[in-house]
Amino acid sequence: MFEIDTPKWHVVYIKPRKEEVVKVQLERIGIKTFYPKVKVVKKGIEKVEPMFPLYMFAKFSVVKDFFNVHFARGVKRVVKFGNQVPSLSEEFIEYLRSVNGCLIENKLGIKESDCVKIVDGPFRNFTGKVLKMKRGEERVVVLLKAMNSLTLEVPVEYVEITTERKNA
Repeated sequence: MFEIDTPKWHVVYIKPRKEEVVKVQLERIGIKTFYPKVKVVKKGIEKVEPMFPLYMFAKFSVVKDFFNVHFARGVKRVVKFGNQVPSLSEEFIEYLRSVNGCLIENKLGIKESDCVKIVDGPFRNFTGKVLKMKRGEERVVVLLKAMNSLTLEVPVEYVEITTERKNA
């Protein structure tokens, strides 16, 4: 039997810096919320940031609570595709809870000022210098040697540290 009225986890798009307001508003009307965060290291300082900035998870019945959630203070909208409001599995939310607050690390050990070689994408085999780590160290800004002042932003997986640094 298809139970459309069963409370399920949904994604709610919220206004900037309104996480607490939305949490209080929704929990006041009996709706569970979850706003996962992660620790990241930026410029040597550990910070806590939202895992999905501006997106919160809320467990509610679409039939019964959609408008209460959609019009709650601090909410921009409930995420939907056409007329469909997608739901998330309990297992997915439990997984997010298990990694909530964990440290996200740059497992490749790349940092600012490293000499790197681009190993994937249209600039493959070009070398350069890492100018900046971006978005929790998942992307890097590289100054290409061959093109003097051309900088580009690529996923950290697209670069590897060159031999110059590895042997240093």
